Amino acid sequence: MKFLGYDKVLCLSPHPDDVEYSMLGTIIKCHDTFFTVLCLTGGGTKCLKGSCTNSGKDVDRRQEVLNCWADAGISNVEVIFSDCQYLEDKDRDPGWISYLEENYIKESNYDCLMIPPQHDSQFEHRFVNQLGAGLLRHHAISIVEYQTPSTLNSWNANTFVIIDSEYNKKTKCLMNFKSQLKKSYFLEQAFDSFHINFQCVKKRLNKVEQYRIVEFFMKDKK
Repeated sequence: MKFLGYDKVLCLSPHPDDVEYSMLGTIIKCHDTFFTVLCLTGGGTKCLKGSCTNSGKDVDRRQEVLNCWADAGISNVEVIFSDCQYLEDKDRDPGWISYLEENYIKESNYDCLMIPPQHDSQFEHRFVNQLGAGLLRHHAISIVEYQTPSTLNSWNANTFVIIDSEYNKKTKCLMNFKSQLKKSYFLEQAFDSFHINFQCVKKRLNKVEQYRIVEFFMKDKK
């Protein structure tokens, strides 16, 4: 099974766990699509003048990402980490856009770019969303937004991947994010509700991951 019929998909993850929380079930299910997960930061927000008392530096969140995928035990994913600890380490344009275009877009033949939603309460998710259009201004690559725990109610999904069979495995894999387990979105009730869509439940589809297609190109396959 392929994700939207695509061969290669690039997933931009602003922080460790964003892509895993949002679309791990899809990546497991769509084993005939190859996914590159590019984690842009080491997690956390840069402190201003030492004002932060806990920036998360004592936790290797990148290792939690690797542990999660090791538990998933699948071969259709590649995990890459940028050399930045914070998004502020590069400017949006030309910094991040040039970096991503030169290293991942020009020669990689991706069919689709996955990004967090524009309608998101987390400002760094919105920052990464804004990279999409500028990054692909010269490239016929589809853009798809993935739902995050901080996605706003004003965002409307138009694509659903049923992960009833993958849900338990996803839950187990995400337990590797030990630094995040006390966050509200990791509570069992919140985690369950994240994967429920009323219209899907009416169709007896219990667990889904939700997406919004922003721009879609159906390419010829040789």
